[in-house]
Amino acid sequence: MSGNKHLKTVLCECAWVASHTKNTRLSITYWKWIRRMGKKKANIALANLMLRICYHMIKNQTEYKEVGDLYYKKKELNKEKRLIEELESRGYAIAKAD
Repeated sequence: MSGNKHLKTVLCECAWVASHTKNTRLSITYWKWIRRMGKKKANIALANLMLRICYHMIKNQTEYKEVGDLYYKKKELNKEKRLIEELESRGYAIAKAD
């Protein structure tokens, strides 16, 4: 099953432009993905992310709020907390360094 070719073209062009912005969630995501999957696949993945963001904006009738690198900083903190809780649940004592 194929999608709309024209929509894909527009989204890929928008993804390419978004990838060249500075300190935005989309550009940071693109540069993280580019290391793992290459430029073309990262561009398609970014277009997909943009489409999902647009879907949720329309569904919830909200505006887009740029979070920049705070999105990933918050995500890393949550990951760290989750890993500490996992170790503590297995009986390890975690000493927090200052």
